Amino acid sequence: MQPSPKPSKVAALVPAWQSAAFIQATLDCLSAQTYPHLEVVVSVDECSDSTYEICMAHAQKDSRFRVILQPHRLGYVGNCNFLLDQTDADYVLFAFHDDILKPEYIRLLAEVLDMRPEVVMSYSDVHLTNTNGTQEHWVFTELEGVRDPVQRGALMMSGNNKWWVPNRGLFRLKQARQINGLKTHRAGEFSADWPWLFHMSLLGEFARVPQTLCYKYYKPGSLSRGWEFSKRQLYEVYAAIMREIWISNLTTEQKMTLASPLARWLYQNNPDLKKEEK
Repeated sequence: MQPSPKPSKVAALVPAWQSAAFIQATLDCLSAQTYPHLEVVVSVDECSDSTYEICMAHAQKDSRFRVILQPHRLGYVGNCNFLLDQTDADYVLFAFHDDILKPEYIRLLAEVLDMRPEVVMSYSDVHLTNTNGTQEHWVFTELEGVRDPVQRGALMMSGNNKWWVPNRGLFRLKQARQINGLKTHRAGEFSADWPWLFHMSLLGEFARVPQTLCYKYYKPGSLSRGWEFSKRQLYEVYAAIMREIWISNLTTEQKMTLASPLARWLYQNNPDLKKEEK
């Protein structure tokens, strides 16, 4: 008789900052997860409110939680990468401090990764509440069933879809470390998760669980609400995606297939060249 496979360990990584007013709901939803093999690591970036004290008080009630206070500001990207180094779990997710997950969220996503070794990222649909109270429903279906890494990469970098939905999904830690986590670029942290998700899509399939299991609540101080979404920022993100193409493990032919149209776009939309033309 074959021995039962070792259950997969999951780590929920919480990059927290200036979230005293709302992080308790996120901590509570993680404590309510039905997946039994879970640890939660909270990294509180240097801030001026009581985020750390709230997280520590919660950790005293739930031994699965570990809270780390950063003595110096790491920023969003630095905090996420710090968290990736704090666990030896099989699967991890970024549990953002303004997201609320249904109790079955981790269990359902982990089942997909357990059953499908070709999948590197599983995720659900997302319901968003904006700061003004308006609501949106986010669904990302474009990568479903796509086995070719070049096709996945082309779809991820097209920008004509809700590519950001998988960012709160469950992914294999080994692959995330293989590409050295998230990276800043010449526009700082603007959409830094996009080049990261793009590179992850080159490593394996993305699988959608067709249920609304994640509820996101934008706050006035949410990181992305402070971005300009300028042409320069978009250009730098695409330049960062080009970087990820060339450092990937794709063949030279595959890299050229993805890089050629992107290189043309970068040349045609280079803000510095446009300034010179004027």
